[in-house]
Amino acid sequence: MFRLFSKQLFVVAMTLCLVTLPLIQTAAAAIISTETAIELTDRVAQVDRINAVLARESVQDALIRMGVDPVNAMARVDVLTNQELQTLEQQLDKLPAGGVGVVEVVGIVAIVLVILELLHVTNFFSEF
Repeated sequence: MFRLFSKQLFVVAMTLCLVTLPLIQTAAAAIISTETAIELTDRVAQVDRINAVLARESVQDALIRMGVDPVNAMARVDVLTNQELQTLEQQLDKLPAGGVGVVEVVGIVAIVLVILELLHVTNFFSEF
């Protein structure tokens, strides 16, 4: 009796596995070009450099004084378009290598505020 029951259980289990096998989602992969891979790597590097500047205490203090949450600003950098990232990084490249002064901090904050305003995250400029 036990042998018959285990054989039936095995048949039911195998049937269930074979029926549900096509329903299992498979991973989809595609080949990407070398240019696309380089662009993705460059984008990640750009975002990391911009977030490093935004992580500085002086920049965060300036963002807080202007009513912008630094964490939100850093999260918004991730969703910028490639053109916006390029513009922002060009502005960062113009900063002195020795550090960020008051004028530069205000410039960085202004750029971030303009981008956040364009993305409708803040209403900083509409208050004036």
